[in-house]
Amino acid sequence: MRLKKIKLAGFKSFVDPTSIPFPGDMTAIVGPNGCGKSNVIDAVRWVLGESSAKNLRGDAMTDVIFNGSTARKAVGQCSVELVFDNSSGRIAGEYAKYNELSIKRVVTRDATSTYFLNASKCRRRDVTDLFLGTGLGPRSYAIIEQGMISRLIESKPQELRVFIEEAAGISKYKERRRETENRIRHTQDNLERLEDVRAELGRQLDKLQRQAAAARRYKTLKAQERQLKAELAAIRWLKQDDHLQKLLSQQEQVKTEIEALTAKQRGDEAGIEKYRVAAQEHKQVLDTLQQSLFTVSAAISRLEQSAQHNQQRRQQIQQELNTLNDQLARLGDTQGHLVYQHETLSESLLNLEPEYEMKQAYCEQLDIARDEAEQALQQHQRAFQQADQGYHQLKQQVHTHHSKVQTLLQMQMRTQQRIGELEQELKEYTQDDFETRLMQLEAEKSDLEIQVEALSEALLEAETEQTEARSALANSNAALLAAKGELQSLQSQHAALDILQKASAPQQAQPEEAIALWEWLTPKPGKAAVIEHVLTLLGDAQVLRDCSLQSGISAQASFTAGFHYFTEGQFTESKSPGSVASLVENPQVPAIFNHIGVAKDVASAQALLGASPFSLFVTETGEWLAQDWLRIGKKDEQAGQLQRAQTLARLAGDILRGENAVAELTGQVTLTEARLNAYQDNLKQHQSRLSAEQNALQQREHQVQWLKEQQQQQQQKRQRLHDELARQKDQFEEEAIELAMLNESLEALEEQLAEQAAAQEQLDATRQSLQQKVASQRAQYEQYTRALHEQALQLQDLRNKLQSAAAQQQQLESQVQDVNQRKDALERELLALSSPENEQKAQLQAYLTDKEQLEEQKSEQQLALEHAESMLAEAMQGQQGQMATIAKRQQELDSLKIEAEGVRVRGTAILEQLNELDVTLKNVLESLPAEAQEKPTQTELEQTSAAISRLGAVNLAAVEEYDIQAERKTHLDTQFTDLTDALDTLQNAIRKIDRETRTRFSHTFEQVNEDLKQLFPKVFGGGSAYLALTDDDLLETGVTIMARPPGKKNSTIHLLSGGEKALTALSLVFAIFRLNPAPFCLLDEVDAPLDDANVGRFCKLVSEMSKSVQFIYITHNKIAMEMASHLTGVTMAEPGVSRMVAVDVEEAVSLVEA
Repeated sequence: MRLKKIKLAGFKSFVDPTSIPFPGDMTAIVGPNGCGKSNVIDAVRWVLGESSAKNLRGDAMTDVIFNGSTARKAVGQCSVELVFDNSSGRIAGEYAKYNELSIKRVVTRDATSTYFLNASKCRRRDVTDLFLGTGLGPRSYAIIEQGMISRLIESKPQELRVFIEEAAGISKYKERRRETENRIRHTQDNLERLEDVRAELGRQLDKLQRQAAAARRYKTLKAQERQLKAELAAIRWLKQDDHLQKLLSQQEQVKTEIEALTAKQRGDEAGIEKYRVAAQEHKQVLDTLQQSLFTVSAAISRLEQSAQHNQQRRQQIQQELNTLNDQLARLGDTQGHLVYQHETLSESLLNLEPEYEMKQAYCEQLDIARDEAEQALQQHQRAFQQADQGYHQLKQQVHTHHSKVQTLLQMQMRTQQRIGELEQELKEYTQDDFETRLMQLEAEKSDLEIQVEALSEALLEAETEQTEARSALANSNAALLAAKGELQSLQSQHAALDILQKASAPQQAQPEEAIALWEWLTPKPGKAAVIEHVLTLLGDAQVLRDCSLQSGISAQASFTAGFHYFTEGQFTESKSPGSVASLVENPQVPAIFNHIGVAKDVASAQALLGASPFSLFVTETGEWLAQDWLRIGKKDEQAGQLQRAQTLARLAGDILRGENAVAELTGQVTLTEARLNAYQDNLKQHQSRLSAEQNALQQREHQVQWLKEQQQQQQQKRQRLHDELARQKDQFEEEAIELAMLNESLEALEEQLAEQAAAQEQLDATRQSLQQKVASQRAQYEQYTRALHEQALQLQDLRNKLQSAAAQQQQLESQVQDVNQRKDALERELLALSSPENEQKAQLQAYLTDKEQLEEQKSEQQLALEHAESMLAEAMQGQQGQMATIAKRQQELDSLKIEAEGVRVRGTAILEQLNELDVTLKNVLESLPAEAQEKPTQTELEQTSAAISRLGAVNLAAVEEYDIQAERKTHLDTQFTDLTDALDTLQNAIRKIDRETRTRFSHTFEQVNEDLKQLFPKVFGGGSAYLALTDDDLLETGVTIMARPPGKKNSTIHLLSGGEKALTALSLVFAIFRLNPAPFCLLDEVDAPLDDANVGRFCKLVSEMSKSVQFIYITHNKIAMEMASHLTGVTMAEPGVSRMVAVDVEEAVSLVEA
């Protein structure tokens, strides 16, 4: 597995979409300081899941987004994508089938981070899990940033242990162990909760057993009570029916008397009608005279008003004429001023226009001169650029020749080095080539063993996941059963309270508009108990809605005896402080509440009795206190209705939430069962793959055996080494000849470069002179242009003012014309008002004479009308006596009807009670004993009700609920056993993981320690180094490193120099890579603290390691650059923006040789 390329867009300084390919095994990233090279390392760390902004050299995660530069604005998001070649199948699991693997991360300005695997959205954990055990990760040993190489060697023992764990591939085991421990804790918590539920359920079963017996007794008594209520209602209905028959008989007698009186009254109505007609005739004549009198009076009033109006109008017209004359004088003065202003503006405009035209012509001349200077500058600029281009081309040729010389020198060094190696290899050659091939097969065999081991671990993990799924299923089932039990308990409580609430309600029928006072009231929080005490004293209190006191008194016949009735229409909005009214949320309250004070106890009430306006107090514990009496509170059936109503509302909400919780847990059980099936399928797949890999391992073992049998053929390799040595010597001679030719050509190019530089300086001086001339011409042109613009604005302002003055003159002329027209109209109207005054006076005198005659006729008719009405009144007085007698008898009849209707209503109420008891009157009467009486039946009913009350709150569903809870107890016991088994399985898995972790860590530690002992002398040219454990517990022990360079006996790693620390850390990292090579290794200027000799050793070591590991490193060292097969340059030609330039070194060398 290797890294093919990195795609960046908007990440730090890489604002443009950039693709960085890595075609070879050794790629060097080079460039000047600050150009963005290290951003490539940050990009890899970031996309692999780095979550700390500090480790990415920032303060917040959004700092990785390009934040803008002097020429570019900031972007809204950034993305980084790593593309891997997985043709070797290094990544196992579901992605092993892909030859190419893509990992992408995108972050926006709102800090929303998104991950993608092969273009599919995933979690951060999916990315980190993918590389567990491979050595890759945001903080693994495969990514060594600036300064990290020194920090690594100085790490704490526990921090250094992490690298060994990653090399051992046990980081995924630690993650699985942590998850398993979490599941164990959750399972233990569930077991504790389940045990609590089982204990509580046992107590509930004992309680339900007692409640079932009470429920049976309650049902028997309720049936007896229902029968007694039916018999009592039938007895009362018989009494009401007998009373009704008597009332109906009395109604018939009163109706007969009313009919006789009505007949006599009709005979007297004829005489009354004659007097009524005479009075009506006199009244009509009087109305006619009155109408004529009104008409004459109105005419007199109109004439008087008209004369007064004419006088007022003449005065108004004269005032308006005076005002118009003044206005005409003012308009004349304004016209003279406007004429003078127009002449002045015209003169100023004629003087300014010629001056503006002269300046405009001069500006055009300056513009022409500026253009000519700019053209001359552009011509010289092109000449300068051509010369500069030739200079840089010549300079590039010199640089290219230098590079070729350096390349040839390096090639000579490598050729000479290769000659020495071949000669040494021929001297020491025995069976190295054969051993190398044998080691390769052994390595493949080891890889297969690792894959078999990985599949075994995956199989173990699949088994663990299956066990965990079973445990989760058991937990979900336990939680579901617990939720169902709690829901059933809530429903039982609600049913019991509802039955008690209905049983405490009054059984007597009430008017349709009536509602119980306890239902109507809304007490303040915590004050329901005090309100209950007041309701106890009031008894069965009812509220008549939308009803006044008078209408309530009128309807009292339909009320039930012994009840208190309040009329809502008479309620008051005032609430006295400290009274019962102040404890109620309702905006209006019964007036009586304002007369009852509230005290904490009897002592407090006694202290307040004389010092407050209240004469009656109720305490919070139910005592009543007045000036001369005390009542000790007691509980009865009515008490508690208000609190029970609040509890019922709360239980209804809890039941709804419980039903939602049961539905949600049912969905979780279904989902967990599906996951368990998926884990079982995954387990079968892992078992199949493990069998296939074990077969492949057997094949590799056969191949190793076959290779050992071919050992005799290794002699052929020796001859091939002789041939290669001859070719390398010939190549060395050819390179020496080519190097001499390049040196001669380089000297000639350097002489031409010096001559070109001198000519370039002369052209640059001329260019600067022309630039100064152009700048002067531009400044002079801009100055005159601004002056010309200001004068143009002055001309435009004068023209606007001139147009405004002309418009004002026209407006004034129009106003003068309007005033003259109005003046003429007023003068004509004044003349017309002076003529009709004498005619109006004559008409007024004639109307006054007619008025006197009409008033005399009206007086005569008034006397005749009074006589007729007197006779009519005497006749009607006699008739009213008859009507009063009829009304009295009719009132008696109405009272009998109302009383009869009340009896019918009470009978209907009794029938409704029978309907509520689900019996018919006919059946009750048939079974009713002949000797049945109301009082004995009432006594027996009260005894039965008292027996029911003594039972208290009864759970009617107790019998059925007991069976349900017993079955639930059996299920919970089964779940408890399953959870206990699951917990044992998880604990066994933890022990197995710990054993595997100890074995792998110990084996890896020994191998890394052995490789470190071999690499350290190779890097330092001597000395020794080793790793040590800080504790005997392999699960928790830390790791320390001890290094002693040649000739030193230091006692601690901190005594080493910076370069020695760097080489020691590199030795440790490469020792880890030998054991568990990561897909690639990123090194950021790790050679910075090394001298050239140590850089050479470092390069040689990296070159050897590159056969199995892909290296990507950032460097400023020329020796390290020469080692790379590909160079990738990072430039920042545009400030703040990084770009890539890639060079294939081998291709460049071949081009030079060609």
